[in-house]
Amino acid sequence: MAFIVVVLLAALVPALSPATASADAIPSPPLFPKPPVLEPNVEFWKRVYAEFGMGDFVLHDRENLLIIYEVVRVSEATNERRAADLAKPEIQRLREQYEDILTALAQGKSPEELGPEGQRVAELWGCPCEPDLLRRAAGNVRVQQGLREKWDEGVQRARGLMPRIVSILRQHNVPVELAALPMVESTFNPRARSKAGAVGLWQFIRSTARSYLTVSRKRDDRHDPLRSTQAAARLLKHNYEALGSWPLAIVAYNHGKAGVQTARERVGSDAIEDIIVRYNGPRFGFASKNFYPEFLAALELLHPTIRQHAGQENSRKGS
Repeated sequence: MAFIVVVLLAALVPALSPATASADAIPSPPLFPKPPVLEPNVEFWKRVYAEFGMGDFVLHDRENLLIIYEVVRVSEATNERRAADLAKPEIQRLREQYEDILTALAQGKSPEELGPEGQRVAELWGCPCEPDLLRRAAGNVRVQQGLREKWDEGVQRARGLMPRIVSILRQHNVPVELAALPMVESTFNPRARSKAGAVGLWQFIRSTARSYLTVSRKRDDRHDPLRSTQAAARLLKHNYEALGSWPLAIVAYNHGKAGVQTARERVGSDAIEDIIVRYNGPRFGFASKNFYPEFLAALELLHPTIRQHAGQENSRKGS
């Protein structure tokens, strides 16, 4: 089995596929701002969705998504799990290599002493750097598997569901742009189930779903794409009414309304960028910090499709 390890020397200037690049021309809707500090995260997730496939494993910094060390590429993988198994030894080797390089730089070794890889890592971080930053980076090497195939499957499913989803969101007087959220949650798969027990298109956990849907042994409305969309619209609207902004409402969909209220109080700000960058609550980890950037990435890629269906609904109403 052969690996192709791609060194991304131009990681600070992400290369996007044509489909992704065309989405860059679409400005963020005013209800869903993209603060400059979050732009690297959004671009990272656009690459994960549109460029990197299931055989691509991106080694990157957990906090600064501009820092991409390498991509381990596995050929001939038939599914995600198989690809992950094949890539595991090389990923482990590279993770240890970069942890060692970052630790050595933190201890004061010059990049030249560490060879070409050490020089490249120092260049990625813009060193000379503070030792504490490098020590933190040594513990923050993360791996992200590409999602291009899942994204493509989700786009196919979305085509049949989008007209009804847009219509339901409008009935509940919430932004149609929220139709991008099921791509982040389930790639529009009504049968999706997470390790945490979240189910369906909108990934409701049982305790939350019971406030909005019928969930019993005989019937579980979380699997119904239309009923679950109505429930999600109500939940998101309740979050918005409690928190006062759609970015916070979206983060609350992942982290809980009470959790976002706590984050807002601790940070002393309603700005989404302040909460994402400055709040470090015990459950507010990588997934929660990136939930809104993931949504923005999905929205930028799906925006033309959402607006198309929204426009078609307007035409039907006007005729």
